[in-house]
Amino acid sequence: MAAPDLDVLATVVRTVLEETHVEYAQMPFFVRPMVRRGFVKRTGHDLAAWARLLEAAARGEVASGLGASLARLAGHYDTAPDRAKRGMGARPEELREVERRSATRAAAVRALADALR
Repeated sequence: MAAPDLDVLATVVRTVLEETHVEYAQMPFFVRPMVRRGFVKRTGHDLAAWARLLEAAARGEVASGLGASLARLAGHYDTAPDRAKRGMGARPEELREVERRSATRAAAVRALADALR
């Protein structure tokens, strides 16, 4: 794949991650650290590390293991609706929105992973 395509796909994934963390910041104060730790545990990287990996990929410098990391990130989004269902107080329409966003985000991550193959 051409470098500009990687640049676009990496930028989309970075935007997805930033949006995710904006949502985390809107959660109750006492929940945020737990959610962020869970994100790192499931994906293998915090937001800053993901930003560095994606900036390098956009330049065509693909880190060893990035494909596996992207698979973990997509898995994080695949399982987000189940985690939201276990949370407290989500209404059915909110859960549908979580499902929609998560599917869109997982697809963006997989598009980048596919482009790197």
